Amino acid sequence: MKIKKLILFLLFCVGSNYLILAQEKVTFSLEEAIKYGLQNNANVKNAETDIEIARKKIMETTAIGLPQIDGKISNTNYIEIASIPMPDFITPWVFQTNKTYFDIQPNTELKDIELENLPFSLYRKFNATAQITVSQLIFNGSYLVGLRAAKAYLEQSKIQSIKTRIDFEESITQAYFLALVTAQNKTILNNTLNSLKDLYEDTKKIQEQGFIEDTEVDQIGLMIADLETNLIFVSQQIKLTKSYLKVLLGIDINTQIQLTDELETLLTNIKNPRLLTSDFIFKNHIDYKILENQKELSFLNLRNEQAAVLPVLSAAFTVQADAQREKYNFLNSDPWLSSSLVAIQMDIPIFSSFSRSSKVKQARLELRKIEELQFQLQNNLNTEEDNIKTNFTNALSIHKNKENAAKLAKRIYDKTQVKYKEGVSSNTELLQMYNQYLESEGNYISSIVDLVNAKLALEKLFK
Repeated sequence: MKIKKLILFLLFCVGSNYLILAQEKVTFSLEEAIKYGLQNNANVKNAETDIEIARKKIMETTAIGLPQIDGKISNTNYIEIASIPMPDFITPWVFQTNKTYFDIQPNTELKDIELENLPFSLYRKFNATAQITVSQLIFNGSYLVGLRAAKAYLEQSKIQSIKTRIDFEESITQAYFLALVTAQNKTILNNTLNSLKDLYEDTKKIQEQGFIEDTEVDQIGLMIADLETNLIFVSQQIKLTKSYLKVLLGIDINTQIQLTDELETLLTNIKNPRLLTSDFIFKNHIDYKILENQKELSFLNLRNEQAAVLPVLSAAFTVQADAQREKYNFLNSDPWLSSSLVAIQMDIPIFSSFSRSSKVKQARLELRKIEELQFQLQNNLNTEEDNIKTNFTNALSIHKNKENAAKLAKRIYDKTQVKYKEGVSSNTELLQMYNQYLESEGNYISSIVDLVNAKLALEKLFK
């Protein structure tokens, strides 16, 4: 019984936790969403990681020019020792010594003896070597250029991170507004549906009294069915827009989010035309900064290829100990033979069959391409300034027009409903005003999206 109670208790706890997770809701204003997303979005975090990688790259490149210490331990066990055939120098020496010092004349002359080569080996069965080398790069033109290139790469990573953040803020703002606009559209459709349902009930009562035909009731029923279908579609849109916003924010797709900013409040800020009078400086644009840094990297690549014709100077100090044994006993007291040396080396490129000169010419051409792109981007940005400012001005005017038109269409539709209830207006006129009202509201919603995109493009121009 105790075990059953324990199991039931655990199941209750797990179920309670599940309900808590399922009901978890997070609220975001637009500013909070941008701030949260900048800390949790995968692309933004990867851009920050790229900056750290670039910093480590500078450390790696710098270390190439600092002292390098390398150790080496080797052990060789010869299964069969290689020998070198050496001329027989012992027999002639014996003949000469006996004749000179002992006056001994051999029975056979040396010239009549066939001398055979003697096997000679420089190694014993077991050999060991321990070595430490300290090396230092003294001069390398490519190394000096590489240091500058690593710093330029770091700057490129920083600029690219800024661009990623700018693009992310734009995406978050678009998604946030799209979610609010879709919710606003649903509210409009819900209010219209409730109004139609009331009209349907009133019309049905009039029809039951025989004052109108049942086709007019059916016509309103069709309008209700059509509106309910639109509401299902809009509800799915709301889920999709919020899911997309969750992905951008980097939160779990099952987490419920609530947007706290009001659409009208945000639109008030969007309608501010302050940037229309601001001076645009193309050199401050993020795309121009990226291309400017690419030009610097291309220039350094040219310098690197030119530096390839310079000599490379380096120095090294080596301490080495060797031991040879007939048995594997390197830890005994038998001596190790030590040696040390200091070496200075200069590598001098002389002739590469025009390979190096071809690389220099290629690098110079790549730099020229970047300069052409830079000039083209400058012209494009100046042209884009006029287009973006014009688009925002037009989008703002259209939005105000569509807003007024939607309000006017709503008033006309409401009055037509009243007239229809009083029997002054026909069913056809009601349907016409209903379609006109929905179309006006749809145009108004679209104008909000266009205005937001135009304002974001204007703000991005100055970032």
